[in-house]
Formats: sequence, C-alpha cells, structure tokens
Amino acid sequence: MARIRARWLCVALLLVAGGRAAAEEKADAPALPPAFVCQVKVVADKAPDCSSLKRIVETVTRGAKTNDEKAIAIYNFMRLTHYHRAYPTEPGGVAALKCINVYGWSLCGGLHTVEAALWRAAGWPWRYVGWSEPGHTTVEAQYDGRWHYLDTFLKIYVWMPDPNAPGGRTIAGEDDIKADPALITDGLVLDEARKVYYHKDNRFEVIDGRANWTAPAFLVCGDEPPGIIQGVNHKNNAGSPTGWNAIKFDEDGYSTDVNLGPGYALTLTWDAVEGAHWFGGRKEVPRHTCGDKDYRNSPEIGPILEPYAPSGGKTRSFANGTLRFAPDFSKAAALESLAARENVKAEGGALVPAEAGKPASVTVLLASPYVMTRARGTAEGCEKAEISVDGGKSFKETNLADFSDDVGGKYACLVRLTFAQALKSLALDVTVQHNRCALPYLSPGRNTITVSAADPKALGANRLAVTYAWRVGSRSKSYEDICDAGAEIARAHYAAWSDTPVAVRKVFAAADLPATFTIDVPTPKDKFPVYPRMLLLRREVLAPGAEPLPLPEGAVEPKVGPGEELKGMPNPFLIGTGKPPARTARATARRDVPLRAGQVVSMKGEVFDRHFLKWLKDSSDAWVLLVGGDLGKLPPPRDLALACLVLPVERGHEKAPTKVAAVMLAAPFEAGKPYDFKNLGDPLGTAIVPQTPEGKTFDPPQEVRLDVTQALRRVAAGEAAFHGFAVRVVPDRGVDDGWTVRVDLPRDVKPRLELDVSTGPAAPAKE
Repeated sequence: MARIRARWLCVALLLVAGGRAAAEEKADAPALPPAFVCQVKVVADKAPDCSSLKRIVETVTRGAKTNDEKAIAIYNFMRLTHYHRAYPTEPGGVAALKCINVYGWSLCGGLHTVEAALWRAAGWPWRYVGWSEPGHTTVEAQYDGRWHYLDTFLKIYVWMPDPNAPGGRTIAGEDDIKADPALITDGLVLDEARKVYYHKDNRFEVIDGRANWTAPAFLVCGDEPPGIIQGVNHKNNAGSPTGWNAIKFDEDGYSTDVNLGPGYALTLTWDAVEGAHWFGGRKEVPRHTCGDKDYRNSPEIGPILEPYAPSGGKTRSFANGTLRFAPDFSKAAALESLAARENVKAEGGALVPAEAGKPASVTVLLASPYVMTRARGTAEGCEKAEISVDGGKSFKETNLADFSDDVGGKYACLVRLTFAQALKSLALDVTVQHNRCALPYLSPGRNTITVSAADPKALGANRLAVTYAWRVGSRSKSYEDICDAGAEIARAHYAAWSDTPVAVRKVFAAADLPATFTIDVPTPKDKFPVYPRMLLLRREVLAPGAEPLPLPEGAVEPKVGPGEELKGMPNPFLIGTGKPPARTARATARRDVPLRAGQVVSMKGEVFDRHFLKWLKDSSDAWVLLVGGDLGKLPPPRDLALACLVLPVERGHEKAPTKVAAVMLAAPFEAGKPYDFKNLGDPLGTAIVPQTPEGKTFDPPQEVRLDVTQALRRVAAGEAAFHGFAVRVVPDRGVDDGWTVRVDLPRDVKPRLELDVSTGPAAPAKE
C-alpha cells in the first residue's frame, strides 16, 4: 500500500475569478514622474533573468541541446526558486511571474501552474493531470510528439528508452509509467543514509576515483515511489487551463520593471527581516516545513543555497529589501522625482510654499515589483501626511512614522505631504518582500554583469549606481571526501564563508548604458569552490553631486590574490541532463569480520537473553539486538565496494513480512545492561524477512543482509567512531499491512560483516 504524505492533499480548484480585480489594480497604477528611469535592469550571466517568463526560459536553457534537456533546465529552475507551502493569495490571483519574483512557494497545483506557464513560454503544449488517490495535481509537457512528466512538487522525473530520441532515451510521461511501473520501481534506488532516491544507474558515489556528485536526487522531502504508481493509476486529464487555484499564467498588469528617479534606491537583500513577511497578511510566516531536505542532497540547487544555512537558517523562507526615497532638496532634480506638487518651490535647501500663506504639498510615488510589508518615514516640517493606494483617486490621513498597515500587500502607493512653512527633509522607507532565489546571484569564478535601462537618455544629468555585496567562501575537502564520509553535498560540510563583506559599486552616466562589467569570485588554490554568500543588490539614481548609500560596514574590494584562482561550478540548470559517467569494473575480494551478538534491550530498559526483534506501531516500546565487535583495520573508503551486516533469522511473523534494518550506535553498550534508545541512529540498509506460517521456522536459518557500506566508509574515513550496531524492526504498512510484527533469531546468533574490498588500482575512466 502506498504511503502518501498529508501535504499531497492539494485542493484542485480552477482559478475562475481575478480578471476584474487585476484590471482594477492595473487601472490604479499611478503615472511615473518625469525624471524616472524605467526598467533599470541588472543581469548576471550565470543566473536566470527573471524579468519575464520568456527570458527565464531563454536564460536557464542556455546550452541545452534537446527538448528533454530544456525540460530539465526548467524543472531545475523551479526547484531553485520554489518550495512547497500553502498557496500565496492576492485579490485576483497571483501571476506565475509574480509567484517567482515575490513569493517562491505554493502547493502542487500552484507550482505546476508556474511550471506550465514556463512551458507555454517555451512554445510547448501542457495539460493538467489530477490524481484522485492520492490527492495531487500534476502537469505534463508535450514535445517531440509525446507527453512528459516532471513533478516539481514531489521532485521526480524518470527516463525511459526511446530509440528515436537523442541518446536513445526520453523523459517518461504518466501513461508511460502506468504502462511500465518498473520505470519507477526498478528505475529508482533508495540511498538509505541520505533518505533520497537516485536513478538506478546514476547515484552519488565515487566512480573510478571521481565523485559523481551531480547525480540528481529525487523524492527528497520524504515521498516514496509507490505513491507515484498509485497516482498514475488513479488519474484524470484536467485539460489545459491557464490557472489553478490561486496561481495563474497571465500577468494582468504585473511587471518586474524597476523604475527609479533621483533620490530613490532599491536595495534587495538575501536575508529576512523578522516579521516583515506577507502571506495573505502577516499572521503566518512562510517557510518550508521540510527544513533543508529539498536542497541538502540536490546538486542542481543545493550548492547555491547552502551558503545561507550557517548564518540565515537552513529552512527556506522569504527575503526582504528596502525601497527608499530620500531626496536632496538642494538639488533641482529632487522636484522632478515628485509625482505631483502644488504651490511648491525649492529655496535654501528646502521646499517652501511658492505663494506664502497658502499650503503647499508634494506627492511621492512608492512602487516596485515587490509586495510591501512595512513602511515608515520622516518629514521635517510636514503638517499632514496622507496616503493613496488607488492611484490617487482618494487619499486618507496616515501616520508617517509607521504606515505599514496602509500599504501591506500593495505594490504601489502615493504619499502626499502638506506643509505651510518649509519641508526641510524627507525620507521614506518601504520594506518589501521578494524571492531571493530569483535575484541575479553571483557564482564562483568570473561573472559578467549587464546593466541596462529602457531609455538611458531618461537619466539626463543624473547617474545610475549599481552595488553588489557578498561574502566569499571555500571548501576544504572535495566531493570525493564528502561522498566517502557519507555526507550530504550541500549542507556546508567542510565549507566556510568569510565574515568580511566584499562589495562592488559601479556608477553609470546615460551614455554608458547599456554597460557590462565583470566580478571575480576567487577560490584559494588549495581549496574547492563554493557559491558566495550573497548580501545585497542595490540600484539607485543619483542627482548631480549626490552621494550613493554607504557600502556594508568593513566591505573590501574584490581581488584575486596570489594564492587564489578562478574556479567554476557546472551550470546548475543542466545538471541531470547528461548520462552517468562510464564505470570501470574493479576486482573485489570478500573479507568476513566476525561480530558479537549482545543482548536484546527494550525501550523501557528491559534486558533479554533470548534474541527477538519488535517495534510497536506507536513507538511506545521496542526491542532491538545490540551487536558489537572489533572491525580491525578497514580498507580505504573508496576501496570498500560493499559492506553488509549479515545475521541469521529463525522465523518471521505469521501474519505478514517484516522490514528490519541496521542502525549505528552513537555510544558503546555494556554486556547485560540497558541501552538508551536516544543513541540509536537512523536506519541504514534494510531487508525483508518473509512471512512464516504459524509453528514453522526457517531450517536452516535464513540469512538477511543489511547494507552498511556508507556507515563503514565514514568510519574508515575517520568521520565517525564505531560503537556497534543495533538491528531493529521498521514498521512499514507497505510491507507489514499494519500488523505489529516480530522476528526471532537463533539463541546462538552469530552476526558478521561481509566486506567486498576492491583490489588493484582503478582503470582510468573512459572519455
């Protein structure tokens, strides 16, 4: 029976409302002031350009040679920019492009709507496919004459043979999986230690001395293959709508354009401000409820995300930025940045009434592609502050010191300030929420940055300043070492990032645009590259003589030192497109290591001489066998081809088969003494003990083999100490049908380790 997580239960509701609300929102957008520069754009050559769905497809599929490769690139982009959480909601629905740039999360129907919108931008037909058992909304893309299934919610796609496709294979569709379930059941293998699945012939392992670390991991959040088989056998074609629940294809007025005038600055950071989120309001904080499961074993996204775990929290959530308007009233350009002004002139570094004795007012536009969450300001000399969120149709009085509640959930507002004497200074700051994974991040090596504007001449005598800030890092050990240690590729193992920020600021005149410049992110020669820990990206328009905002404290200029070099990483969006590396067979020799069976201990502190295994379904009690002994001298990790804990079983349960597993002990055990179950590790290799008819036993006892290779490689690498094993039952309704099962072992049980050790040097890998 397939085991399906509750989070699969997505509500499959079509988006049927929203056009009217979106049209009203578009109509409410205020006009831009005359000095504004439109579409101030910054693009990094190794990151996606998220300004439009079309540009996303164009930039993430660079280098893709086939439609399968393009589909995987779009799938990898979705994995980078989204995690699963309840649907973000707004009046009129959330456009796919907005979901990418502002939110970055949704449930199955929403994530797959964004994916399907990207497919449409790629020129492919799409269709929704609903699973009634379990409740799940999927999509398929049509290209090369057939349908293809790539699920960014469950994180899965599989290959199937196709003699007409490049390389003789293509990505399977749901009908293909239904017709041949072995594409899932035989095509995927579980990595017991890392709790993820790999394609059978493409796993994270060392092959001929090199780590196959770019092998994509699947079902990384804990879902299991039987659920897919169940789903494709209970599916219904739901057609090709352009929206699902709260998410829709069409922008309906939403734009990613960044439009700025003199005195404006938009700073986007890769960090969150506590409480400055928007998730249909401020009550619930958006976050991925699976922790770092979605990226810690994922080579396509994990290396980009791991720099934030040590300092920003391992769980994906939201990020913030600040839209600031702080004009210098001594500059003539300040007046041109205003959305409106009445009875105003500049005089003595302030704004004053042009006609004394009559009130004066200025109106400021605050707008960006990102949702507003907080707002505050100061205005020396202001007598009344008002706000409009309907494009100036109506205004209401507001508290300038904190007008967050007036603008929360909005993308634009007008602030009108009235004064009778002099408005001596003004500073307005709006906190916005955005998806940091949609920003133009830097990569290790050389980055080419392009800065542009729709009409550079609109700058006039003003200047455009662009600032990047980040922290460099490196890894002290290789992916081969990580593999040998049985660790995850993207959990910052052996990696560190400097506390000193690095910053680049470039200032451009109108004649300079469009402009390109390079940013080098080096790595020490004796270390391995990691992605930088990004801090901020800032765009600001400076009036003549105005100074840009300060750099982060202690920031230094980038340089490639004498002990450093530019080392790169593979294109993350094309990871998974290639076939696994060729493997050179190595001869192995079998070595048996006898171990000692200790006592059976219970969770409640009992000790038993007779040997049996049992684990109650509610985990209120359990009985496990402790196994110890001397491992002797283990071979080097890469020479340990296979290690199995072998023990004889006398009988299984009469009602159902039983899943058993080996676990590592975190502390030694004493003969005849209880053992603290807190020191039991996670299950390593598992095996199934067959159902045994009542009154029958295995004669001779049946041996079960439990794969403990990765655990012993960690011991051999010095990454873990060996304190022994425990053998336990693993309740699994898909195996035991819900029965509380047990296994009996011979009284004189003699466990052993079987080690298959590679002999002789590995032959060089074939090109």
